[in-house]
Amino acid sequence: MRAVHVGDLESALAAIDAGHAELTRERAQLATVREALAGWPATPDGPRSPLRIGEAARAVGVRPPVLRLWESRGLLRPVREPGTGYRLYDRAELRTAHIVALLRRGHQPLAAIGTVLEALCSTGSPDDVLGELAARERELHDRSLGRLRASAALHAYLTVAGGMVVVAGSGAGAS
Repeated sequence: MRAVHVGDLESALAAIDAGHAELTRERAQLATVREALAGWPATPDGPRSPLRIGEAARAVGVRPPVLRLWESRGLLRPVREPGTGYRLYDRAELRTAHIVALLRRGHQPLAAIGTVLEALCSTGSPDDVLGELAARERELHDRSLGRLRASAALHAYLTVAGGMVVVAGSGAGAS
């Protein structure tokens, strides 16, 4: 709104677009974890050869120090490359990293994630993680609706404020 009030509509629209893009990324991450759990405990799809930490971090959407932290907390157990000692993440370990990343994005504490992973491994059932996925999807749905309402309110405000909309009725979304 600060951008709108100083007449910087482009910045305001860019912020709105960035928010919607973040929701899209979160939906894709949820789908990735759901797909990873679909075949539990079968070996998930993924790279045929294990990935080193930088590649694994990129695949999961985190930085390498985050994977090291999760390993230090017992959430991940990558194997070590003989001779170099580099961490290697196979398909199953990448699936686990995706699950940890999803739960962290849902603000779950590391201890709680450890409990979920233990249950997942001991029972062989992804029910706990699927329950968390469903909760995250509901929260994402609510955030999407909130942003849609906010976008509509901003449009109404700009229309009433007059002169702020660059060219009313132009563009691909105009009606």
